[in-house]
Amino acid sequence: MPVEDWVTIGKILKPVGLQGEVKVGLLTDFPNRFDTLNEVTLLTQAHERLRFKIDNVRYGLPFVYLRFSELHTVEEVECLKGAYLQVPESERVALPKESYFHSDLIGLHVYTQDGECIGQVKEILEMGNNDMFVVRKGTDESLIPAIKKFVLAIDLERKRMDINVIEGLLDL
Repeated sequence: MPVEDWVTIGKILKPVGLQGEVKVGLLTDFPNRFDTLNEVTLLTQAHERLRFKIDNVRYGLPFVYLRFSELHTVEEVECLKGAYLQVPESERVALPKESYFHSDLIGLHVYTQDGECIGQVKEILEMGNNDMFVVRKGTDESLIPAIKKFVLAIDLERKRMDINVIEGLLDL
């Protein structure tokens, strides 16, 4: 599968103990997804894809500890340090209606209620109460709060976000 068909859900930080267990930093908002995950694909630092069956999962949030069926010693898992745990995009967790993965929103073209394109979503800042969309066009940058008052519509198929511009919003 091409790289864009994979979703990264964690990163192996280091081996733990002597039995081949690894400590995984979570890159998912759904840590419980590991409960039903039977196998995972690793993207190593050498850009190799390796597939392993998961033998055991334990939680010590904000981390997950995994043991793979095929690996039984610290020496066997040492080379996996820094590898990303990935699943096919088709296995992403289903979100509630009007909820989106950040990766789906990056690159959307942002339009005002008057039809003017003010740029593209380049990143999303997690700010506590609500996220902020960083929208750039050339050297111009705007911060749009990710709340219904400002975001009128998101159309992933058309790669488009429509926003409500109030006075001063684009002057920040």
